[in-house]
Amino acid sequence: MRISRIFPVVLLGVLIPGYFSTLSYVSLTNKRLPKGEEVNVVLPSPVLKITSLEYDGLASDVLYLKSLVFYGSTWVGKSQRNVKEWEYDWLYNVLKASTDLDPYFLDPYFLANGVLGWEAKRVAETNRFLAKGSRYRDWDYWLPFFLGFNYYYFLGENDKAAEYLMKASKKPGADPFYGYFAARLAYKGNRTENAIIFLEGMLKTTKEKTIRKDYETRLEALKAILYLEKGEVVYKDKFGKNPDNLNALIEHRIISQIPVDPYGGEFYIDKDGSVKTTSDLRPMKKTKNN
Repeated sequence: MRISRIFPVVLLGVLIPGYFSTLSYVSLTNKRLPKGEEVNVVLPSPVLKITSLEYDGLASDVLYLKSLVFYGSTWVGKSQRNVKEWEYDWLYNVLKASTDLDPYFLDPYFLANGVLGWEAKRVAETNRFLAKGSRYRDWDYWLPFFLGFNYYYFLGENDKAAEYLMKASKKPGADPFYGYFAARLAYKGNRTENAIIFLEGMLKTTKEKTIRKDYETRLEALKAILYLEKGEVVYKDKFGKNPDNLNALIEHRIISQIPVDPYGGEFYIDKDGSVKTTSDLRPMKKTKNN
């Protein structure tokens, strides 16, 4: 009996100094960060696991909310973001820690896919993150759906994309549309149109305002690109070649005006004939002249 009573005290005596030692290290590291960029260092997952005791779920929630508040604070104006590469690293580490504590928590995977995949262009990292979640949430159709879309849209791996989307279509509660979408991805065309369909589906189920705002901006940009792509097809059918620039579509009254890129860039026709934007579908940093 005495041993069972003494053991927790001994354990705390060992853990508490280590805990405060870790906090001291974090504090020191924060002071070394560049001035004005004081984002907290993320403790390693094993340490978080110990310090959270049996409250893994609560600690996971706190980390996720911390990442969400930080990401929401990066808005500059209505449609501009200012996120540095090291901040994307920090965001990834926080979301990873959150899901290490609670791998069944869905929201961090949503945020990681929207920010790290679309905005930071860290698709490989994002896919590993989603695959991790899919192993735990093996009943969930969302994560294989995200994986399928990422493999198609960002990596151009149609077979891999169709494989994941078919997996998603077989999960409980999945929209029958997923199987149809998988079939569409067997073809190389309709890239922009497929992305629009995907995002419209996402908006129907996404309630978090920050994430919805990102999806709405992205959807607006993709619809503008699709509008210009359709104009380009009309021009090519009429003249037998791609237009030299987008102004040619206006000159021949195929379109009335060039849409505004909500990310702050300018649309143009690339050398390969595809419609692109100088923003690369990422929020552009404002200059002093803006």
